[in-house]
Amino acid sequence: MMLCVTLAALALAAPDPILSSAPAVLPHVGSYSLSEIHVRRHAVQVQLRCQVLSLGEVIGPFDPDLDGNMEPGELEAHVDAIASYIAEHYRVVPGAESLEAAADPGRALKVTSSLVVEAPPALDPMNEVSQWIDVVLDFSVPEDQEFRNLGVYLDLFQVTSPQHRDSSAVVWNGLELSAWQFAAGSEAHVFEATDEMLARNEHPILRFARAGALRATRALDVVLLVLLFVAAARRGSRGSALLSAGLFLAFAAAGMVLAPRADLLPQHVRFLQLTVPLALSYVGLDDLLHNRGRTRILETSVFGIALGGREATRLAPDLSREAGAGEPLMGFALGWTVVLFAFAVALSWVLMDRSASRETVRRVEEGRNEESPAELASGAYSARPLRATLDVAAIGAGLWFFWVAFRA
Repeated sequence: MMLCVTLAALALAAPDPILSSAPAVLPHVGSYSLSEIHVRRHAVQVQLRCQVLSLGEVIGPFDPDLDGNMEPGELEAHVDAIASYIAEHYRVVPGAESLEAAADPGRALKVTSSLVVEAPPALDPMNEVSQWIDVVLDFSVPEDQEFRNLGVYLDLFQVTSPQHRDSSAVVWNGLELSAWQFAAGSEAHVFEATDEMLARNEHPILRFARAGALRATRALDVVLLVLLFVAAARRGSRGSALLSAGLFLAFAAAGMVLAPRADLLPQHVRFLQLTVPLALSYVGLDDLLHNRGRTRILETSVFGIALGGREATRLAPDLSREAGAGEPLMGFALGWTVVLFAFAVALSWVLMDRSASRETVRRVEEGRNEESPAELASGAYSARPLRATLDVAAIGAGLWFFWVAFRA
């Protein structure tokens, strides 16, 4: 749970016990709770942290001596009673546009599942260590019901503690919306999502696929790597070019999806950031040394996985707002791979001219250059000076990107 209680916040929110004029009416002066409401597409979840003493005052058999401390087995024996009480007094109404609608119990969602567990001890508003309970309530909204507003009605512990306060925060599709303090006279409130939050209702695979496609067009080092793998493939062979580029992109996609499971440390992330630019220099230098080009297998796997891991770490801030990383990463890898592979296909079509006959290619590879200049000009071998220039440029670009990443 994302509930955080700070000493300063609790102390400021607490009423002054010396100024409290009705101790008989307020058996629990410092009654306080915190809650978070998570809305994700058509699912709503309430996460509540409240004091044992507050629950003991409204559920008689639970904490009967009202000392705020649970005895062994007390919580387990009253899980259902606690969940029922919270569900009755903490209601959510999707689509509510007014306070009256938010307070209407007939429109409130029904709880689909609940969880009640003991929370770590913490200071209460009176600066005393108290025992707390965590309650999680799950609600489900029909798939055909679109809503922008969420009404909330809360009257927890109002009977025994009229001055009870609950500091509530709303997280809508992974984005923080707003906070609200429920107290006497403010039992109902309507939260309204922003356009950005509603846009995230779309399935994460589709949403991140578009993000991956856009990222692929803006990553200059990745585009140069794909260009280099195609250009440095076995001379005159479109199949060799597509195999090198395809394997590279496939390993990169696998690296993206698997990186979160590897529990990468900061030094690992740093290694990935420095490895990718060095790949440019390595492939460029390797192509200069192998004038006829070749199909690369080992390099595509090593550099591809490193690139995928780097892209996954760059996605970490966006993934932290998602319910899980699996579907977003698969969508991102799909969009990213499709765009770059289409780029590789276009490059191979241009660089590996179909007019170069297989026999011409074979004779050139064997070193028998009896072909006329016109024959050679019709094939991929006419681009040797251009390829050498590209290799040298790749070496320089790789070293530049490495220097930038090293200094970052």
